[in-house]
Amino acid sequence: AEAKRPQCVRPAQGSFTSGFGARWGTSHNGIDIANAIGTPIVSVMDGTVIEAGPASGFGLWVRVQHEDGTITVYGHMNTIDVAQGAKVKAGQQIATIGNRGQSTGPHLHFEVWVQGGQKVNPVGWLAARGVSI
Repeated sequence: AEAKRPQCVRPAQGSFTSGFGARWGTSHNGIDIANAIGTPIVSVMDGTVIEAGPASGFGLWVRVQHEDGTITVYGHMNTIDVAQGAKVKAGQQIATIGNRGQSTGPHLHFEVWVQGGQKVNPVGWLAARGVSI
């Protein structure tokens, strides 16, 4: 069963509402997936929760570090279901979609930080791992 388990999954179901890049004069460092408050947010890959709680601009966020050093960031959640230090699997629920922080409506804001903290386009990063948004 372990071998058949997906290595990488979509962070949440919903509508892709905002892409990566400049938006209204500011840089948008991730992607947004809109859905109802309470929709599950899952870890895209196996990893370890390195932060879970309040974050400026995000309301609440969770950051997960993966084996290759990549960090995935999940923001604006309603509830958090994991604690710092928790080991998570791809597809495991870590939080639910909310509308906290500087938000335009209930959605997940998702970022991918590669080693060194550089923020990359999550659409391409997920596509390279077989996941389409």
